[in-house]
Amino acid sequence: MYLVPTELPKYCNRCPFGHCNYNHPYWSSGSDSGIDGKRNASGTYGYTCNLEIKENGRFTKVLRANIGEDIKKPDWCELKESED
Repeated sequence: MYLVPTELPKYCNRCPFGHCNYNHPYWSSGSDSGIDGKRNASGTYGYTCNLEIKENGRFTKVLRANIGEDIKKPDWCELKESED
């Protein structure tokens, strides 16, 4: 569990532990991910979670969204609100 002293972020792309993994504008051809093997499609971007390194020793997931949209926090996120 990780305690964050500020308001708990609702989106991975606004989280201090999130890291932009790729960003492919609409005019790009996209690419294949070296992390999870899925396609990084044109018109999308993806984030990895730096907290996952502690859990798995490496990145295993890329959280993707269309450009201009936020990436909703997944259920497996370990960030919890402080009860102080």
